[in-house]
Amino acid sequence: MSKIFTLLFVIVALAYVFLLRSFRLADPSNSVNQQYRPLFLQSSVARSLFFLNRPGDGRFEYFSPEKDTVLVEIDYQVGRNPDERIEEWIANLVLETLRKDVEVVVTEQGEILDIEGLPDKALRSLARSTRSRVSGESRSYLHIVYISSSLDASSNTGLSLTANEIFIFKDRIYELSQKANVRSLIEQSTLKHEFGHLLGLEHVDSEDCVMSESVEVYEKRKYQFDAIPLDFCEESLEGLRRIEEDAL
Repeated sequence: MSKIFTLLFVIVALAYVFLLRSFRLADPSNSVNQQYRPLFLQSSVARSLFFLNRPGDGRFEYFSPEKDTVLVEIDYQVGRNPDERIEEWIANLVLETLRKDVEVVVTEQGEILDIEGLPDKALRSLARSTRSRVSGESRSYLHIVYISSSLDASSNTGLSLTANEIFIFKDRIYELSQKANVRSLIEQSTLKHEFGHLLGLEHVDSEDCVMSESVEVYEKRKYQFDAIPLDFCEESLEGLRRIEEDAL
């Protein structure tokens, strides 16, 4: 009996190590991630057990009918303030995608050093150190950090590195245009794009869709008022509908 127990333990341990390695290190498009990751994502215990924390890994929690509110914590580096309409943008974005209420808390983080070009590791550490709210039984959680710029993705205006955090790079946005209204549109578009990633959406080829890769990776050129996408295209909306159905 003890031999059987030992054998079962070894099999379970090997399976755990195999899945953990695949989920954490393998390409998201590989067969294991494609077939099994969505199954594990529907359990908060499994997400914790296998450290499932990539962008999109929290999509079922966001869409969960048991959570009627999204708690949004916004922390920003001194001088990198979010747009004054940020709360309106978030409320409309959550209503459009999740049809839920929001609670927004905005805080200036004076202890964040004025450093340009933070690497991904430093961004993750910064997100952990500034996070002060948590999700609950009736609400999911979104953390947005306004910071100078990214070292590892220097052309990006925004970035998602985890399941519930978005980084907005204000210095990069300021480099793209001298017009306040254009900067505002870029910020709004970037925020919507990154939230789409957290909900499980991938990039699309359509340049007039907010999920176009060009939204977060801007080229060095001037932008006209009407050239910045702000809407999800039908392909992205259909993707959201499928994810929502899987969450129910």
